[in-house]
Formats: sequence, structure tokens, C-alpha cells
Amino acid sequence: MVQTIKAVSDMKRLDNEESRRINYDADISELEKVYNRQFELIKKGNTDLVTLELVMLGRALDFVSFASKKLGVSLGTDEVSVKRFEEVLDAMQRGIVQDNFFSGEGGGISGCVSAYLGILIIARIGGKWEDTENGRAVNVNGRYAYVDEFIERRLLGLSELSAVDYFNSVSIVK
Repeated sequence: MVQTIKAVSDMKRLDNEESRRINYDADISELEKVYNRQFELIKKGNTDLVTLELVMLGRALDFVSFASKKLGVSLGTDEVSVKRFEEVLDAMQRGIVQDNFFSGEGGGISGCVSAYLGILIIARIGGKWEDTENGRAVNVNGRYAYVDEFIERRLLGLSELSAVDYFNSVSIVK
């Protein structure tokens, strides 16, 4: 019995450490493995692993799957994916993908799009997810990138700023 408790205690500590050190520069299949492993532990009752970072990773992975299935576009966390992401946003804005972008908790698919952009920023520039009084954002060296706001404005046609330009504006902070 003592060994079992120690093993569970060690597993919890290790997984909490891992959740703080997600290597966003890894390929999507590795990120899916991290997410799935953490999610399995959560289902077993390890609720300490439910973090904003893990939730956003899951939503970003949902968007990667969406882009692949709906548009046949492969997204990752590499530099090329920043440009591919812009193509996906263009397609969504033009209505090629017919989904209700803003439905559901967290903004529906638009929330997943925002999560993916946040993951790209963290992977390529650095930073971390934070809950602020103005909503969730990526903190890059003390400056907040409110990706939800940018994505909503972009998909509604209220911003002509491209995802590449937005990404580059955030990278200036680095």
C-alpha cells in the first residue's frame, strides 16, 4: 500500500512538472501525446493538471485537426505554419468553411483558432498563457498578446492586419 501511494505521489509530481514544461516547438504528434497523457491522468482524478496551458493546448490541437479535415492544410509549430495559418484564416473569412465560428463556450472554433495562434507565439517567440482581468492572453516578456480579440476581429472582417503581421508585431517585443 505504501509503495502504491508513493508511486501515485511521484507520478503526480512528475506530471505537474511536465505540464509546466510543454515543449511547444515539438511536432504536433508529440504535443498530442503530451496532451493525451495529461488528459488520461486528469480522468483518473489528478485535477491539479487542469491548467489554462493544457486547456489551450487541447483547443489548439482541435484547430489543427479542423484545418486538416476541412481544408487539407497541415499545421504545426514551425515558421512555415505561420504562413499556412494566414491561408486558413483567409479561407475561414471568405466563408469557404461553413461553421459557426463563435458558438459554444470559449468562442467555438474561433476559440480554437486563438489557442493555436497562442501556441504558435509561445513556440516561436516565447511566453506563457495567463488569465488576465481582460481575458486570457499570451504574456511575452510582460506584454500581453490578446489573441482572442485579434482572431475575432480578423474573422469578422474588422481587421485588415494579417496573422503574419500580428505574429511579427508580437515578436518585436522579444
